[in-house]
Amino acid sequence: MRWFLVFLLFALFSVANANTLDFGYLPSLEAGEKPTLMLTPSANIKQLDVKITAGGKTYSYTKKNKPAGKELSFSWPRNVKVTDAQAHIVAVFTDGYVFEAEVPIEYSYGGGIKVDLTNARAKDNTLIVKVTDRVDTAEIISYGARKAVLDRKTIELNAGPGEISLPWSGDISTVVLLDVTLHSNGSYAGFTFSPWLLDVPHQDILFDTNSATIDKSEEWKLESTLEEIKDVLDKYGEVVPVKLFIAGCTDRVGDAAHNKALSSARAQAIAKWLRKNGYEKPIYYYGFGESLPAVPTADGVEEVANRRVLYIVAANPPPSASGIPSVNWKELK
Repeated sequence: MRWFLVFLLFALFSVANANTLDFGYLPSLEAGEKPTLMLTPSANIKQLDVKITAGGKTYSYTKKNKPAGKELSFSWPRNVKVTDAQAHIVAVFTDGYVFEAEVPIEYSYGGGIKVDLTNARAKDNTLIVKVTDRVDTAEIISYGARKAVLDRKTIELNAGPGEISLPWSGDISTVVLLDVTLHSNGSYAGFTFSPWLLDVPHQDILFDTNSATIDKSEEWKLESTLEEIKDVLDKYGEVVPVKLFIAGCTDRVGDAAHNKALSSARAQAIAKWLRKNGYEKPIYYYGFGESLPAVPTADGVEEVANRRVLYIVAANPPPSASGIPSVNWKELK
């Protein structure tokens, strides 16, 4: 079935049991299809009254003596200029329990806009995505830690099909999630994207020359870093799937290929330590060797600032716009 089942379980607790209603609707209507609300009771219904308000008009329906599990439908006329409705529901169950609720409904006509996020990217507070149709307006909600709303705006676009640019407000370290709804000629499409990227403060581990072994005397630094990362999870873990990216770097002393391999081994060693000590979320690592210096130097010059490791938390791999090259990060298994 193409019904969009929201499975909004209205918890209707009575003394003996819990009566519930599931509802569903078609989010995108094909030619000739009417907008329709579907209701399925979990217990026997004595009477069900439904009022649908759409486009300033109200449509009323009543059904009586309906058994549990039977899907009930309520349709109203097509009007391509109207893409939302409000349902007022009053259900009287045979055990005497009465339930009343308001249910918002949104839908579109003609299949709607389709959004391709395959190459979606955020750069300079602009999200770039690809769409299949012209977009008139976009509503953009920016969420921060613990899904606090940081910004909400509607912008005029008049762009597409193809790539469109969606400007958003806020800093990449604080805007965790963008919730976007695109509107065009009576249809709409919604999606979410995370531009968020945070560099975790830490103290660098000191390794012996040509070694990727973490000395016991250095573990206190990783313990402190682990606490910082746990704090990040507490603030953002319920908003986006947090991933940890560990980037190993070296100075320009020695062979470049050797330095790249050494930086990868050190990044992996840190990833393994964090996993062993309780970090359970996905960890990725990569050895950049000499290619990601904090301080540019000539070849062969020792620079302690370049012998470092970066800890980056994000929902997606760091984009090149962040100053970190796009690479094939290795996942710690």
